[in-house]
Amino acid sequence: MQNIILNNKPKYKFVIQNFEGPLDLLLYLISKNKMNIFDISLSELTDEYVSYLDEMTEQNLEVTSEFIVMAATLLDIKARKLLPVIEPKDEDEEVVSEEDIISRIIEYKKYKEISNYINDIYQNNFGSFSKPFEKIKYKSNTKYNGDKFDKNEIFEIYIKILRNNANKINKKAEEIQKIAVYEKVTVQDKVKQIVNYLNQNERMVFNNIFDPSKCDNIEVVTAFLGALELSKLKQVDISQNYLFSDINIAKKENADFKISFSDFTEN
Repeated sequence: MQNIILNNKPKYKFVIQNFEGPLDLLLYLISKNKMNIFDISLSELTDEYVSYLDEMTEQNLEVTSEFIVMAATLLDIKARKLLPVIEPKDEDEEVVSEEDIISRIIEYKKYKEISNYINDIYQNNFGSFSKPFEKIKYKSNTKYNGDKFDKNEIFEIYIKILRNNANKINKKAEEIQKIAVYEKVTVQDKVKQIVNYLNQNERMVFNNIFDPSKCDNIEVVTAFLGALELSKLKQVDISQNYLFSDINIAKKENADFKISFSDFTEN
């Protein structure tokens, strides 16, 4: 910092930078003047602090109210040191002492140092290292040297490609497709089929209509569930003379088959 004497008043010439707050400015002045933060006099910094605010105002920089409050506090502390105490101090009046300001500067310095440390390790990826990208080199088994290929060589290469592709094909792909794809059978459809049959016939032999040797297992099971639903709704009677004998389904005398098929859930 360079002092210029004009009209017996020192004027400070300096480069203005952005400060986060009044404590940041005070800490900057302490560091710039190479003062010991534990052994400083705020009165020595007051004039320079106020000059900084004036310069910031002249350069149209934003000077928030907290800067002005701190300036007033510093001037009050300096005035109390220079002027004698005439009136007794009001006990209810809160007076900020020089020790309070210095204590706040020390705490701010600690937080700022920690913040700078965290920012440094963040910039260094918190001490971690990543592997640099590597260029993958592919080995080519076939190299073209500029000579023309013989027709037989081209044919042999083509046959080799066909064989390689044939080896990649799943031999059981068709069988897997047969297992995965099947016709969807619903209880509702089978109930309709049984009702249509019993509307034309008094009885039906379940095993004959849904022969396990001719129908898929899922179709037989779904049809039997449909028959049980009709029995639950008291539309049919189901009987079987003995174990593994034919299953007979007969329409009840009072059955009207007025059924809401939307009540049946699909399988």
